[in-house]
Amino acid sequence: MVAVVLCASLAAAEDIVPPPLLEGEEGEVEELALWELVERQRYVKARDDAEHYLAEHPDSYVAHLVLGMAQHYGEANFPKALFHETHALELFEAKEGPQPIPSQPWRWHARILVGLTRAHGDLEHYDEQLAFMYRYNELYTPQLRAELAWPLMKKREFDKARLAAEEGLATGDPYQIERAKNALCAIEFEAGDDEKSYEVCQDAVEYGATHFGTATAVDLGNYAEAARAVFRFDKAERLLMEASKSGLSWYGNPWLELADLYMRAGRFAEALSALREVPRHRANRPAHVRDSDRNEARRSLAAFLLLMGRPHEALRITDKAAVLPDRRAHNSRDPEQDRSIVALLDRQARLTLAEMTVEGAAAEPFYLRWWARGKALRLRLEAWISARQVARFLDDEARLVGTFAIGTARSAVMPPWLLGELIGTLGPGVVRAAIARVANDDPRRGATAYYGAMLAEVSLAQHDYEEAIEHAKAALDGLQPGDELLRQRVVAVLAKSLSDPRETTALYEQVLATDPGLFRRLGWALPVEVESSDAEIDRALATAILRSPRFESSSDGFRVQINGSRICLFGRTGTAWGCSEEDPEEDDTGESYAQRIVDSFHQTVFAPRVDLSRIDINSLDGSNRVTRNPLDMLSLPQ
Repeated sequence: MVAVVLCASLAAAEDIVPPPLLEGEEGEVEELALWELVERQRYVKARDDAEHYLAEHPDSYVAHLVLGMAQHYGEANFPKALFHETHALELFEAKEGPQPIPSQPWRWHARILVGLTRAHGDLEHYDEQLAFMYRYNELYTPQLRAELAWPLMKKREFDKARLAAEEGLATGDPYQIERAKNALCAIEFEAGDDEKSYEVCQDAVEYGATHFGTATAVDLGNYAEAARAVFRFDKAERLLMEASKSGLSWYGNPWLELADLYMRAGRFAEALSALREVPRHRANRPAHVRDSDRNEARRSLAAFLLLMGRPHEALRITDKAAVLPDRRAHNSRDPEQDRSIVALLDRQARLTLAEMTVEGAAAEPFYLRWWARGKALRLRLEAWISARQVARFLDDEARLVGTFAIGTARSAVMPPWLLGELIGTLGPGVVRAAIARVANDDPRRGATAYYGAMLAEVSLAQHDYEEAIEHAKAALDGLQPGDELLRQRVVAVLAKSLSDPRETTALYEQVLATDPGLFRRLGWALPVEVESSDAEIDRALATAILRSPRFESSSDGFRVQINGSRICLFGRTGTAWGCSEEDPEEDDTGESYAQRIVDSFHQTVFAPRVDLSRIDINSLDGSNRVTRNPLDMLSLPQ
């Protein structure tokens, strides 16, 4: 869940006439001119002019306030903003006292306090933020009522947060009510009442539509998240599409959430289209919120690249995400959960790349095959290190147990199709115990199927095949269509648990149709019977196919047909699942001709049918409703 904020309005004309001096706004002409630059959002000039003015007037609290605002909203440098605004408060109170009266320039004091609440909030200093809010409320009106709810919720003080939201509702001010409803949506979600969260998030959206003409993208996104928590995926998609058209909000990115939703459903082309919009949406935000979810976008992009069979590019993303976490001040999730997902994606990408490294040497001489195995061993060691990071981030019983409650606040944005990787990371016994804890306390209809999916994989890891089959079949009966990738993983687990190889092959064909890269991610092999002629190249290719970790010899599995330079995979019913497509001309990769054919075969069979050839991955990493100016929210001191 993300917090709603009110954006400052921007003066369009450069020759705007300065407004009349407000009560309590007395100051030097140069100071008033500096403040006008802030109100017009000309932060670069405000910073430069304030620095020049402070060089000659170091005791100007107005100039320090302006510089703080410029650093906060123009540079997104929250520590510098806090420094200057703190110094502004010290200078003002040294000159005017800590409790200004109407005859003093009290408005500057009020503005400084508001600035400090926001700087501390963006730095996740919630105790300090609350202290300045309470102090502001003692002196000025209108009071910050609903605004108290968010930092209280971040401190996990849910009862106090609800009370603050209720006080905001009681004011009758539409903006306070909007903020209060937004806060209540997040409070109930974080408190673990998913049905209640769905109801109050719906109420927030309906209030926005009724009183402002449309709900904000933030409220629509929060409602969509609540819908996902109760497995209403169609509803979530409709809300996010509406959010993508409703104008820019400071926090939340509907395209990012749509991409995650589409990936879960195995709708890869639509996920790619949504990911293309993510950086464009973020670029349109004000500077101080532009990167508030950059790491979250990296996480989704890394997941997409992993699903597309491009683990080497996914690793470039996870390497950045691991060392540059997002600020979570305006997002209700636990940051350790986000870090655990990044580490889990990193582990999976390294394991997948290890599999592909061995595949890429199947037709090479023995010394190159051993060299590839050595590189794969190093990648698996690095994956083990990432697994240790996951264990460290989940080294808390409540966080570990909650991770398996898919869709809830406790599970953050854990992709259901990735959750099974925790079995190899933490061990099947730990996962079984965690599921036993959380499943008994989860009242959501439909949640049982998700726990069954995990238990099926746990049982397979513990070689209890009958139990694995039982859990897998029950899970397949209850899983939602919006979780197609998880469904295919359960199908693969069921297939692996069966004793009849013909049934196994038939189920594997279902997986190949939706998520062919799953076999690489799991490190599993397809059972195949190789048919080839006696030609030398055919024999070499047949030998290479059976060396590949993606295939194992079986008379009851798939059929691999080799004809000259062409390799094709057929199912038991004759369905073609892919053929190699390799130009016989030598290329500059240094690979042998046979290896290029084998690589082409692997790529065709195990990569999703989405064309990424024209996509620049770096480009993916990278109602403008008018409300009142957030700096203009002050009345006379009480």
